[in-house]
This record gives sequence, structure tokens and C-alpha cells, in this order.
Amino acid sequence: MLLAALPAAASAAQRTASATGVAKVRGATALVEVYVQVQPGETAREATDAALADQGARRAAPPTSGGPGVTGLVWDVLPVVQNYNPTGEAVTAESLLEATQATWSSVPRSDFEMVSGGTTMRCPSIVQECRGPQRIDGFNDVGWARLARGTLGVTWSIINGSADEADMALSTRVPWNTGCTTVPNSFDVQTVLLHENGHVAGLGHAESTASVMYPFYQGARCSLGALDQQAIRTLYPAGA
Repeated sequence: MLLAALPAAASAAQRTASATGVAKVRGATALVEVYVQVQPGETAREATDAALADQGARRAAPPTSGGPGVTGLVWDVLPVVQNYNPTGEAVTAESLLEATQATWSSVPRSDFEMVSGGTTMRCPSIVQECRGPQRIDGFNDVGWARLARGTLGVTWSIINGSADEADMALSTRVPWNTGCTTVPNSFDVQTVLLHENGHVAGLGHAESTASVMYPFYQGARCSLGALDQQAIRTLYPAGA
């Protein structure tokens, strides 16, 4: 987790931070990525520590370079098929999720591919806010949940070779907007989905503000920077 100052461009109600943690699910190691709103009077470290604790995760090591690092998740089977559960959605987001899948899949000289598997009624099974015990069910699902505190979104990933899995939930408790526009006191859902799908691809956080994997919300941003493209090419080089 990077502990740089929060971007001045963000309004007080848009101050956010992201962090990576680890937890156990059915004996398997899970990566836990939290994207959390920083409350007034709270530091980024305090906010992310609390969000990780809410998820039952402990903080993982920070990245070591300016561009996006890697988490250790590398998909052996492509494309990554991602399903969307609209139940309880705060905003209509299926097409926005598909847009982020296309963005990460269209980087020149990279073989990475992520596609939509359509809608589902499954709750993302690794996300702990789903009813019942956490399960590794083989599906990569995205849905909505009543996440704790000011957590905007959480992504749980299981690294298990050909049986890798990544599940994501967005919060029903924070204000969202659409259209890839910066709106005061609100968060653009496509921007957050683009960042979280970078984690699904296996990328960590970046120190550079030019990267969508920078761990602080800087307003709406729905395209990749050069560092993001370089990172996904390195992780999934064409023809490898």
C-alpha cells in the first residue's frame, strides 16, 4: 500500500485509498484488494487498515516500482470469463463492466483477454458479505453488497493454477455516478471497475499518478496509461 499524500484534486468526500491484503478461504490463500473512502480526520493507512480488518485480511507487501506491480495471479486459461449479478445494483453497471473488460483486453502486443459471461444470480462466492460461508466455486463473479464502512469495492482472488478465481463486489452504501465523468461527492463506477479489473488481471498498485492502478481516486478515468499497458504486456506478452 502506498502512503503518499491524497491527491489534491479529489474533494473531501472523494478521498480514497486502496490496499492489498491476504486471507485464507477454505485453506487457500486469497488476495484481498480494498478500495475505501477515507473519512474526515482519518489517514489513508488508518482507513485501509480498518477496511482490511473488516475483510479479515492482513496487509501484504507494497509494490517496489513506479509502474503497476504484480500480485502473483497469472491466468493460465484465457479468456477470463466474468459474470455480472445486477441484484441490488446502485447504478446500472453491466455495460460499464464490459467496457473495462474490453479496455484491458485491447492492449497492443498483449494476449490478455477478459470477456463477459452474461448475467448471473450467484453472489460472488469468495466475497465474505455473501450469505453463507465463503466458497471457491470456479466462477468469476461481480456483484453488489453492503460493504462495511466506506469501502467502495473489494476484489478477492484465489491463486490456484488453472483453477484461479476472482470475485468482486461494489458497495451499495456509497454514492455512484456513471458516464465516466467526475461528479462532486460521488464516484464514477466505470473508473473503479477499471482499477479493480486490473487486480483481476494480476496487477498490483502503482506509484505513478499516470496509472489507473494508482491507489487513490483522482476523478473519472476510463482509459489505460502507458504504464498500465506496459505492465499487462509484460504479464501476458503476445505469442508467449
